[in-house]
Amino acid sequence: MLTLLSHIYRIIWVIRKWLYDSGILKTRKLPCPVICVGNLTTGGTGKTPAVIALSRILGENNHHPAILSRGYKRRSKASVLVVSDGRSILATPEESGDEPYLIASSLKNVPVIVGGNRYTSGIHIPDKSSADLFILDDGYQHLKLHRDINILLIDASNPCGNGYLLPKGILREPFNGISRADCVIVTRSNEGNKNIAETLIRKYNQDVPIFYASYKTADITNPAGKSCGFDFIKSKQIFMFAGIANPGSFRRSIEDTGGMVIGEMLYPDHYWYKNDDLNKIIKEASRLSADAIITTAKDAVRLHGLDLYDKTGLEMKFLILHVEMMIDKGFKEWIRKNTEQ
Repeated sequence: MLTLLSHIYRIIWVIRKWLYDSGILKTRKLPCPVICVGNLTTGGTGKTPAVIALSRILGENNHHPAILSRGYKRRSKASVLVVSDGRSILATPEESGDEPYLIASSLKNVPVIVGGNRYTSGIHIPDKSSADLFILDDGYQHLKLHRDINILLIDASNPCGNGYLLPKGILREPFNGISRADCVIVTRSNEGNKNIAETLIRKYNQDVPIFYASYKTADITNPAGKSCGFDFIKSKQIFMFAGIANPGSFRRSIEDTGGMVIGEMLYPDHYWYKNDDLNKIIKEASRLSADAIITTAKDAVRLHGLDLYDKTGLEMKFLILHVEMMIDKGFKEWIRKNTEQ
């Protein structure tokens, strides 16, 4: 049954793509250039860290980006929601969705707008914004918006999934979608087989520039945002929990920083935590005599409104591990040349 549904999905995608290519369905163009960051698969390729890294690189090149996001699983029903006007955060994590809120919290002077129709979001850019280009977050399949640059992310640790489209596999579109990419960033290049990813890319796009990226632990903080330093977890017994697409990568980040993971609780991607979840996490970490509980920055957003300080009287440290995406130096030069005004 799933195989049949995947074939139906493929047919629907091919027809939709043809309708846009033929001009029957219209692609709309924003007044500023658009850089799309997306993937062929569902979740886990590092779109949020890539968007943050790209925004910072563009800032270094004297650009003023604004970010357009779908706001996946956001609770606000507004057709357009300004998460940040570049000066202040104007929405809660629940209203905006975890990823747009994390992006807004990580970047200064960068407006973040969410909405299902990214063209509509783009023309609602805050009046006082000096944005001169847009970053389309997770928009590789958002064909209704014209983009000037397509950046495709492919995860080296799982470049193909099982080869099937949704719902049997994790592919959002067939592999020939690689042909639309202006450049490809192979993420988690230190965790997977780069050769498999490169072979796949070259099969569908012979000349596209390929860059490689990996994660670097940027900081470890307490819930109030105070840095604890990497030595804080070195040789300590760590209990981890996460609701992300690739928790294995998070585990490796903890271990690479010196922590010893002795237990974990895993939740679905984009899971919004409740007090009961937090109590279970604390109880299990205590049972294992963990020195600290660690989660990701993205998960920490979805703990909004919960009391992260242990009320049980147990000596339990709650920590947040922050990572940054490190992309080949060649990418900075490539994006500079391709965004010169």
